Amino acid sequence: ILRSYIQTFSFDISAGHDTESLGLDTKAAGSFFPSGSSEVYASKDVIIAAGRGYHRHPEGSWSQSTYFLAYKLQADGSAPSGLSIGSAPGYVLNQFSMDEYKGYFRVATTERARWACVESSDPSVWRSSWTRCKWRRVSESKSQLVVMKFPESGTSEYSGEMKTIKVIRDLGVTEEIKSARFFDDKAYIVTFRQTDPLYTIDFKDPENPEVTDELKITGFSSYLHPVGNDRLLAIGKEADEKTGRVTGFQITLFDVSNLKNTKVLQRYTLDNDKGWMSSSAENDHLAFRYLPQSKLLILPVRRTTYWSSKKDPFDGFKIYYVDDDRIEKRFGIEMTSPSKIRNGCWYRASLPARSMVFKG
Repeated sequence: ILRSYIQTFSFDISAGHDTESLGLDTKAAGSFFPSGSSEVYASKDVIIAAGRGYHRHPEGSWSQSTYFLAYKLQADGSAPSGLSIGSAPGYVLNQFSMDEYKGYFRVATTERARWACVESSDPSVWRSSWTRCKWRRVSESKSQLVVMKFPESGTSEYSGEMKTIKVIRDLGVTEEIKSARFFDDKAYIVTFRQTDPLYTIDFKDPENPEVTDELKITGFSSYLHPVGNDRLLAIGKEADEKTGRVTGFQITLFDVSNLKNTKVLQRYTLDNDKGWMSSSAENDHLAFRYLPQSKLLILPVRRTTYWSSKKDPFDGFKIYYVDDDRIEKRFGIEMTSPSKIRNGCWYRASLPARSMVFKG
């Protein structure tokens, strides 16, 4: 079923605009899409929309699938053209779960646990006298990395569909993807349930990627960012190793110089301490700001506390120094006083957190 219509527009931002109409000379392309929601990945060559869908199984359960619609961007400024379509099991987390590299489309997805009403001869477990089945889980959640190849136009085998080349299955069985990042011939995927496996994938052979390392640590990373030489900076949550209960906000610096031996160089944790620590940068990468020259990390941070907590609530920015070896706290900038937060004397409407620092 075609549930939506996706349009892409292109225009030359250096050409100015028509002073009479105050408009831009735009080129448009569009296509129907079998999903009402989408994530978008964009590079200098392609734009890919990813939409959620479902697949029904014979036993009555449903599994998740994602549909992809790719447009090729034109160097001459003409309208984007339809390139290909494709699909993969599971759902993508966000745009960082997708990547285009040397004519290949790479995507990391999670299939959530499937439940179904399975027929049973035992009346004691029937849902009802007319539904002679037992509701149970028929598969665990699991994640996978799928490599597809864009079709080559002008060939006799051209169909407009992406061809699946390789699937790395069963990444984090019973877990789900919390973050992913692709860097040319490398990729990193984080899954979580109680602990955080950080998977390292080698893409030297784009058609035959290999999982080279699985580093298990507590908590999970929500956003991954390259820093310096062979370093990966992550922000996310700390969690109890046995229960998976979130206990605080954390910043982690990884050494990824050896694909077969990823190391944690340092972790900096802000405990919940009878409250809750969070940063909007966990789900909004535009709120994350790392300055390579000064090596400063600027994060919006919010601490909400209960009355029994000994720590003050906080709403503002925290600044850290991050180089190739360590994380050091520098200072914080409060946007309002703790007393106003405690008394609820602030307006709940807000703008997305952004640090207005562009050099340094």
